[in-house]
Amino acid sequence: MEVPAKAQQTSPSSPAPAAAQDAPANDDLLAEVVVTARRRAENLQDVPIAVSAVSGDALTRDGVTNVQDLQYRVPALSITSGFTQRSNAAFSMRGQRTQETQLFTDPAVGTYFAEVVQPRPYGFNAGFYDLESVQVLRGVQGTLFGRNMTGGAVLVEPAHPKMDTVEGEVRGTFGNYNAREGYAMLNVPLGDKFALRIAGDASRRDGWATDVGSGRHYNDTDYNSFRASLMAKPWEGVESLTIYDWYRSNENGTAAFLTSIAQPSVISNYEQLRQAGLITTNIPAEFAAAQALFKAHPYTLDMGAGDGGNLDAWGKPYEKNSNQGITNKTTIELSDDLTLKNIFGWRRLTRDVVQDYDGIPAFLITPYQFARISNYSEELQLQGSAFNKDLTYILGGYFFKETGIDGSYANTLPQLVFAGARVPQTTPASLFIQQQTGQGYSQSYAAFAAGTYKITPEISLSSGVRYNLDQKKITVVSALPNLNSCQFDTDLATPGIQSVPMSQCAFGNHADFAQITYDATLQYEPSDHLTTYASFRHGYRSGGFSTRATNWLQLQPFRPEKVDEYEIGLKSNGRLWDGRWTTSAALFLQNGSDVQKQRAASVDTNGDGIPDTIVTVIDNTAEQRNTGGELEFTYNTDVFSLTGFYSYVNVEIEKGAAVLNGLHEIAQRGMPRHQLGLTGTVYAPIDPSWGQAQFTANFTWRSQIYLDDFEIQGRQSPYGLVNMRVEWNDIKHTGLNAALFCNNVLDKQYRVGVLGLIAEGLGFQSSVYGDPRMYGVQIGYRF
Repeated sequence: MEVPAKAQQTSPSSPAPAAAQDAPANDDLLAEVVVTARRRAENLQDVPIAVSAVSGDALTRDGVTNVQDLQYRVPALSITSGFTQRSNAAFSMRGQRTQETQLFTDPAVGTYFAEVVQPRPYGFNAGFYDLESVQVLRGVQGTLFGRNMTGGAVLVEPAHPKMDTVEGEVRGTFGNYNAREGYAMLNVPLGDKFALRIAGDASRRDGWATDVGSGRHYNDTDYNSFRASLMAKPWEGVESLTIYDWYRSNENGTAAFLTSIAQPSVISNYEQLRQAGLITTNIPAEFAAAQALFKAHPYTLDMGAGDGGNLDAWGKPYEKNSNQGITNKTTIELSDDLTLKNIFGWRRLTRDVVQDYDGIPAFLITPYQFARISNYSEELQLQGSAFNKDLTYILGGYFFKETGIDGSYANTLPQLVFAGARVPQTTPASLFIQQQTGQGYSQSYAAFAAGTYKITPEISLSSGVRYNLDQKKITVVSALPNLNSCQFDTDLATPGIQSVPMSQCAFGNHADFAQITYDATLQYEPSDHLTTYASFRHGYRSGGFSTRATNWLQLQPFRPEKVDEYEIGLKSNGRLWDGRWTTSAALFLQNGSDVQKQRAASVDTNGDGIPDTIVTVIDNTAEQRNTGGELEFTYNTDVFSLTGFYSYVNVEIEKGAAVLNGLHEIAQRGMPRHQLGLTGTVYAPIDPSWGQAQFTANFTWRSQIYLDDFEIQGRQSPYGLVNMRVEWNDIKHTGLNAALFCNNVLDKQYRVGVLGLIAEGLGFQSSVYGDPRMYGVQIGYRF
């Protein structure tokens, strides 16, 4: 879905879809867009895979500044928040979804930066600047990509240093909510064998959600990001690209709004304590006040966190993330038909979050969550061709290791905990903080082979196979550390928690998972204007462990997920009047077994029959079927471009649907059944000496979305969003650029995430909202 541009000569280490920022010249309307969906450079219209490609220039032109915006430009991709944290993106594609990126859970949709996987994408959202391209691969990725993904992959490729050009850019953005963003880039050749490219982005914006009690603003932006890339071409046929990237944020975090309550539930227990005169907290009254406040002043709330008092264990909420990595991609052309490529990646991230989950003065759930994670990967590929290039192939080996700790210290239902423990209500809540941590490692080994053989000039057969071995080891701690009390339930047959000394309060498990994945595609290309294909793919997602297990049953490994996918597709292109059109359509059927699902579970740790801890666990749904289709089209002329998409996804659980307190599992969580989008750009007919001016408008619509597994209160009704942008580039050939933009023009109110705890018996549901209307001006200079 991109404005096409002239074909590029792209080396194996330099994947980049080609695209133009300005209106294409008429002679170029039939030129190609290059993608690397099969780990080699190919024409988008020729590759027999459902893939969308957007250039870095087009992302800027369309106002796409983060990964959430990407879902409004490509089909079958849905991005919601991970429970109640906007920075923890939950990717869904073709009905496959991961709710939360816990340390020992592999994502269904993979995110890659410079061809290296980022399984914990904290800070990934802030990397959308100075890019070559973004590619979105839909469907099972079972052969060529580093970690097996059953839903798809999002590939972000940063801009590469240019060997023969000195260029730079500075850009400032200013908008409502006191938004300020600064971006700078400099590309400098270093002799004739090296080139350096440096880029950075800093963003500040006041939050648009306000706590009336403290005056603090939530849903704010405050981060710095930096990237340095060195390209080396020391000898003919040798190319090495090294990238260092760094990101750090320090924000107030996400506002969670209480949107539903229900009784009988834990809230009923609060009411009993209130009526007995033991507490003054009145949750139904606070909920009614929160609803009235939100109605009178949207995105305002009155939360208890940060107000002080014995129930306030952590103080003011905050969110801090850091993410840094080193990537190296080196290719050596051994001969005209053989290339050796090595991809190395190292990454370290930290995460610290304190959040009020309920958004009312009462203290229901206020956790401190943290992660300290490092990973590195090594991939070696041998790419070649044979039989007069009728056969192209790739052989490779892969290793990935991730180590760290992921967990939380939760302040959960403190007033009920005090009552159950028979201590005064004036007791410091910090005394009963619940620790839930998981520590250990995951490592993967793989060997793979894939190739394409041209049976005739029109017919090709592609196939691949991969052997996967995943090893995981975990140690969990479930405890009340300030009471020196282990809370891991070692005997489920006995109510309450058994007494285990704190010195022994660490429980471990380990497991190995092995699987062979494979695919086959038959492609028929009768002309340069038409490509059809039929594919079968067998994919797998490794099993793992729940990092917040509180008993031996929860500490057992959840099973690997397996998906068989059938896909047929058609791509076409041609001329119409003075322009060029392209289409890409695909129909798919996925049969999944042991599909991994993440759920919130309430736990009674003291045996009084009242849940007092919430943990996230993973289980498996026996059989699930996902069906659907996608359509993309483009039409480009000298004076305007039009791109659009429609996608349909239907998820059905055929066996093993969960039932919780009489509520049946909602199969299609976090993804709409229908999505459509339309982006149009008009290029102003002005004298070229004045520069280039253009107007871009984007409209996207999605059908209803259920944001919780069980609760209909988590239903987000259908909504549409409109974004607009006006640009004037290279003003009077000075290199100056100016733009006006407005996102969510109609100021639609919509939810992007839900923490539902009604089905679990706690009796309330909190919601996270998408951005309101955002507008501003952007001024830059490029040379």
